[in-house]
Amino acid sequence: MNINVKLAEHQKIETNRLLLRPFVMSDAADMFEYSSDASNLQFVFNPHPNLAHTSFVIANHFMKEPLGKWAIELKSEQKMIGLIQFSKLVEQKGTAELSYVLHKKYWNQGLMTEVLASVTQVCLKEIGLKQLVLNCDRENLSSIRVAQKVGYKRIGRFKGSTQYNKGRISEFEEFAIKKGNQVLGVSHV
Repeated sequence: MNINVKLAEHQKIETNRLLLRPFVMSDAADMFEYSSDASNLQFVFNPHPNLAHTSFVIANHFMKEPLGKWAIELKSEQKMIGLIQFSKLVEQKGTAELSYVLHKKYWNQGLMTEVLASVTQVCLKEIGLKQLVLNCDRENLSSIRVAQKVGYKRIGRFKGSTQYNKGRISEFEEFAIKKGNQVLGVSHV
């Protein structure tokens, strides 16, 4: 079966505390709340300058091609608090690279571990991907811990720059989990 069909069947993923779902335009204010704060975005993307920019990003990136992109909604508050997405998908190899960001108000509550564990489980067991990869800036210790808690193993290191770090060369840790490996941290699913 085509990967897009399987992704379309899993546009919503629910855990005890969270709903991973497609983006909607009404997410703009919630997204702007964390995406305008540079301290929240040190390792991911440049801060959004205004709400109009956030609306543009939602419409032209997340809604235009929604498969493999999930808004993270905290069910108890009905608030969008972050995102997780495929930043790269190689269908022929059955591999995908994931990236994510969470509003800093919700850090250290196990929420991103819950998100990553759930998406990993669905991608490897339901969608049929063979391997998922995360590239974490070596200084982003929180993301590295999340990857390790879920069962991702470090497979390499490399140096590089992103469009967001103003040409600064960073060291990255590459983590992966393969189909058949135990996905940890899925007790909330």
